[in-house]
Amino acid sequence: MGEHVPDELRSERQELQRLLMVEPAGVWRRHRGTAPIDDDRPAGQAPISNRERRILGDPEVRKNVEILAARLADTMDCHRRAPLPEAATKRLAELVGEAREALSLETLLDTRRSVEELLLECADLSLLRQWTAAEYAEEEATLPTWRRTYGPEPPALLDQPDPPDQAVQVTRMRLLRLVAERFSLYRPLRARRKLRTIYLRYLVPVVLVFGGLLGVAIAREVPSAAGTVLLAAAAGASGASLSGLLRFRDEVKLGAQIREFLAFYLAQVIVGGTFGLLVFLVITAGWIDLGGNAARIGAVSFAAGFSEPFALGVVAKMTERTSS
Repeated sequence: MGEHVPDELRSERQELQRLLMVEPAGVWRRHRGTAPIDDDRPAGQAPISNRERRILGDPEVRKNVEILAARLADTMDCHRRAPLPEAATKRLAELVGEAREALSLETLLDTRRSVEELLLECADLSLLRQWTAAEYAEEEATLPTWRRTYGPEPPALLDQPDPPDQAVQVTRMRLLRLVAERFSLYRPLRARRKLRTIYLRYLVPVVLVFGGLLGVAIAREVPSAAGTVLLAAAAGASGASLSGLLRFRDEVKLGAQIREFLAFYLAQVIVGGTFGLLVFLVITAGWIDLGGNAARIGAVSFAAGFSEPFALGVVAKMTERTSS
């Protein structure tokens, strides 16, 4: 049996667990307006700041804190089976402590990579098997998986009860390579996602303002049709919202897709409403003959919001009529 777990590892894991118990900013539990009651840090330690609470409100931050806590638990179990080098355990504790003190997603990601690489380098056969089994079981993810990188054949470490040293080292190197590839790809992926979200904040208000102005202009031009204008816009937005919901159910499965879906879903609803107004204009112009029936206009507007190809087909017909 190994030695007792170093105090540094135990202490850092407890600190990570305390962070996970803290309520994020904005959802503090209060008793009739009193101060938050979820900070149980020992006396003499600085309380959780509002900045840290805001950071802990990010699900991705909490996920990485949970993963770091799990990696420290793996380290402690490994050390109990056979003592790890003292330099390795101290370095692991230092890395986690530095990330906790300078809490941010970027710091956590850097620390997680360093911790995982250091732990893999000194992991015993039991931990390598556990890690490899978890990686091999993962079939779908945004970033590279074991099967996508190395193929569907089960790793030798899982097939053989007493694998040779060469198989152990090959597995160790493959896990290290997988960690490196994921973190090298994740940063640009996250940067692109963040950039798209930032630009979307400017695009959505523009579409909303001009779509609203278009609706006001149509209502003023045809005062008696104001209700039909509202019907067309609402039907288009409803069709787009239903289409987005079905897409969320059938296509959006990965964590990164879920995190960025809401903003684009709201934008799509606005686009659907604008398509509904376009349908009203095309019908009012007589380019599509529905006999002036409001229900038919609403149905076609819903279809335009639900299906972009349908709406683009309406635009194509409009272009053909104006160019002929």
